[in-house]
Amino acid sequence: MKKAVVLFLVTVLFLTACSEEETQYPNPNDTADEYMEQWMEYDFEKLYENYLSEQTKSTFSQEDFVERYNHLYEALSVDQVTIERTEPVEELTNEELETMTEYEVPIQISFNTLAGQIQYENTLQLTRPLNEKEEEEENEEDRWFVEWDTTFIMPEMQAEDEVRYQTTLASRGEILDRNGNRIAANGEVYEVGITPMDFNENTLSELANILKVSPESIKEKYTQSWVDEDHFVPVKKFMLDDKDIVQNAVSIGGVSSRVEVDRIYPYKDVLGHLTGYIGQVTAEDLEELEGKGYSSSDVVGKRGLEQLYEDQLRGINGIELYIEKPDGSKTPVVEQEAKDGEDIKVTIDAELQSKLYSVLEGEKGTATTIDPETGEVTSLVSLPSFDPNLFVHGITDEQYSQLSKNPDQPLINRFSSTYSPGSTMKLLTTVAGLNAGTLDPNEALEIEGKRWQKDDSWGDFKVTRVSTNHTNVDLETGFKHSDNIYFAMQGLKMGGETFQEELEALGFAESIPFAYPMATSQVSNSGEFSSEGQLADSAYGQGEVLINIVHLSSIYGGIANDGNIQKPLLLASESPEVWLSEITTGENVERLQNLLRKVVTEGTATSAEIEGRAIAGKTGTAELKASHEDENDEQNGLFISYDQNQPDFVLGILLEGVQDQGGSGYAVKKAKMFYEKMSQ
Repeated sequence: MKKAVVLFLVTVLFLTACSEEETQYPNPNDTADEYMEQWMEYDFEKLYENYLSEQTKSTFSQEDFVERYNHLYEALSVDQVTIERTEPVEELTNEELETMTEYEVPIQISFNTLAGQIQYENTLQLTRPLNEKEEEEENEEDRWFVEWDTTFIMPEMQAEDEVRYQTTLASRGEILDRNGNRIAANGEVYEVGITPMDFNENTLSELANILKVSPESIKEKYTQSWVDEDHFVPVKKFMLDDKDIVQNAVSIGGVSSRVEVDRIYPYKDVLGHLTGYIGQVTAEDLEELEGKGYSSSDVVGKRGLEQLYEDQLRGINGIELYIEKPDGSKTPVVEQEAKDGEDIKVTIDAELQSKLYSVLEGEKGTATTIDPETGEVTSLVSLPSFDPNLFVHGITDEQYSQLSKNPDQPLINRFSSTYSPGSTMKLLTTVAGLNAGTLDPNEALEIEGKRWQKDDSWGDFKVTRVSTNHTNVDLETGFKHSDNIYFAMQGLKMGGETFQEELEALGFAESIPFAYPMATSQVSNSGEFSSEGQLADSAYGQGEVLINIVHLSSIYGGIANDGNIQKPLLLASESPEVWLSEITTGENVERLQNLLRKVVTEGTATSAEIEGRAIAGKTGTAELKASHEDENDEQNGLFISYDQNQPDFVLGILLEGVQDQGGSGYAVKKAKMFYEKMSQ
């Protein structure tokens, strides 16, 4: 009997549960959330197919909807689309949902465009078409749809309106030298072109010869599909001082010229490596600059200061985004004002650099002038050089091939590289030894013969000196006559660890605090002296010691500046600042100043003596050998100097491949020519 009662109760409970099951009606909030999510993912095909009402679809075709969105979003560089509710989600009961056919969701739409951010409010109108015979038609899905119109694309936009934008061009900032001379400027250039309908192809070769381009490259320009026969087709740009070339070109029928504003480099190859140049943005550039607002029609700094200060120099074009009505009237949507780039003023003296370049033109190497009192770098020369205007105004394949395949490598920037210092290193070794207390300037070392080694443990390795005239060599004699053996002995006496520490105190193994990136100076490839032979070689400027010309000249500037090495400056806005203070004692500084002067009056640089000046400096010849057994006889010549009567700059010159021109003596000769030119 009890079992029957239990069975009866279970049956009742089951029937009651079944009767309580209700149909769950669709919630418009779910549809609204899904719609907004797909919108933010730019899935416009899915929006059209799955969410728009039949009424909307009858008004707007899928092509109208999908392509319009895709085209506008791409053309306007739309990103960071955000759609948010402006009111909390309303809780709806199933009873309310059962008969509900319309619903509104207030939203805020925001996204970025090439003209700036657009943000506005709108309302999602949702409808639910109820079928009166819904129970009989089980295949009909009960759901909500969105009523869409063009105001969701742009605020106040109507179906017949068009979204347009216009650009206001911004100017790129200019680069000025210390005196306000423009070294990278926005200036007028000639643009030579042809009008196809008036041009006779029989003159094509003649024109190509005048313009120094191939006939094929000209023909390729005026035979493109978009070219109109009666329109001007640009071929090549020229500086205004190329007027003769332009006049010869326009004497040919169908060829004309016009004046355009473009980037120009008035000092051409004199400052080519320093200024660098701009060029058209590439696909690789766009990847690297993603998020910075660049487009394929923009230009960007490619080398030198143009690249280094791209962010400051770059002008940002103004853009106005507006809706154009059928009657031609405009409704502004968002506007970004044009912002011209900033001018950059540098410490370089373009006229001084022109004089230095004229003295060194035709050589390979690098040179600089630095004010020892302020650290201002007034010239930075890399030789051979190139004319940056070629790259901006249309370098030909032939011209680029000549530059890139030239064995002298004119595209290599030498002033940012490091070199073996040769005997200019002896000043640094002297400072290190004096500071370490291992070098007694009055102690004379007995040195016999031309070659020397510490003991038999060195095997065949020996240090060689140029002259055997002196057997008792003290600091003055060794310095004036650049005695390699004397300085090798001092390096060994100091020891590798101490020598390394002293060189690091002079800025080795650290980045030079200079606005232009420079290679870091090193004591060796490994960062330390690995043998006595390497230590001996390094002490007189061979081994694996490498130093940048700006760094080396700055150290000499520290001696001229009574022991304080100034931070090398490139930007005129920078204030003078001590980089390395009191690199040695005042007594040692005075001794070294006297020694540098005696190198010119009595030592290896007597040819630098100039009436009315007191040139002081140190010569250096760097042998480019991988080892002492290496038969390579190529040499670089160096001379670092300044005028003690007027120490307004330290002149650093390094010339490559001077083994047949007198070694460091050739650098001394060039330095003298520069000092004399500065006196004119």
